[in-house]
Amino acid sequence: MSTDATEAPPRPIDGPTLPPPSAPPAPPEPGDRPGWARTATVAAAIAAVVSAGVAVPVTWALAGDEPTPAPTGTQHAEPAPGSVADIAATVGPSVARVSITGPQGNGSGSAVIYRSDGYLVTNAHVVATGGQVTVTLPDGTTLPAEVVGADSLSDLAVLRVDAEELPVPTYADTTPAVGDLAVAIGSPFGLDGSVTSGIVSAVGRSVSTPGAPLVDMIQTDAAINPGNSGGALVDASGRIVGINTAILSRTGTNNGIGFAIPVATVRTVADQLIETGQVEHAFLGVQGVTLDPGVAQRYGLDAESGAVIVAVEPDSPAAAAGLREGDTVVAFDDRPVGSMEELAGAVQRSEVGRTVPLTVLRDGRELTLETTLAERPAG
Repeated sequence: MSTDATEAPPRPIDGPTLPPPSAPPAPPEPGDRPGWARTATVAAAIAAVVSAGVAVPVTWALAGDEPTPAPTGTQHAEPAPGSVADIAATVGPSVARVSITGPQGNGSGSAVIYRSDGYLVTNAHVVATGGQVTVTLPDGTTLPAEVVGADSLSDLAVLRVDAEELPVPTYADTTPAVGDLAVAIGSPFGLDGSVTSGIVSAVGRSVSTPGAPLVDMIQTDAAINPGNSGGALVDASGRIVGINTAILSRTGTNNGIGFAIPVATVRTVADQLIETGQVEHAFLGVQGVTLDPGVAQRYGLDAESGAVIVAVEPDSPAAAAGLREGDTVVAFDDRPVGSMEELAGAVQRSEVGRTVPLTVLRDGRELTLETTLAERPAG
């Protein structure tokens, strides 16, 4: 979240950074080159992917600009069914602006109504600086908001306002496909109700952030800018498919690479925050890489896809299940696993204490191992 200080591009370093709330960040330095690594780990709370060699920073999409009032008295044509205008008209009333006023500066983000009795979901980094939180609904109503809970590992938070019968959007129950229409709705730079459109560029992405790495993310080229954080990513049917959270940018503004937390993760985390105010994160305890031809040749594997285990933590659920270095995980809980990122996402969405089957290829044989997921160790 940026402050009321003049906007400035973040400094590119070997990993992303948040600008300090009391001063604008330094301008970018020349000479950096982007590079993504495949190494991943499921040893953290959200089955976090370890991303190495990332020279291009991920800049959080937060805003500190004052909102600009929308024009009044404009005549609007009826939107065509299934059009971006129709999607905006359907979902727009469920996307609010979040304003933060505190000792570390003022800023704003976005939030999406989660339950009709006053609960909204946003990003944890939107409210991370503390201070007074208010929510401005699309009808202009401004209400004080309570932070019910925030989870930095998934970058999600739940707010509550004193309101009833709020318009709840439809949340999708499936992952979007690459190439699907994607519409971002939020308050970039405090401009309430802004709508941009594009496509789903990729799914299952891993994103290195100032907190924990985020896994299983949706990538989109729909314009996401500071202030869109916590806003809605919507499909062609008007269903929420994700909560916008980050952009990959050298300037701190849209470069056509934005990321959203998938709705499956949103539901899992938000429900726990509402019920208990905190989140338990499942822990498997492995490190691995996505199977590609080079990895297959190195390990002498016949499989075409999966997650190749390169390390198993001692005394972890994976060790107890008998998982070994060199094993290729091709299914988790009877669902196919095509990459290390997919395995990380599957663990992320699982409940602590649940016993799940792992389908593993070892020495040319297919094995089924059972593992009971533990809670992520502290630290």
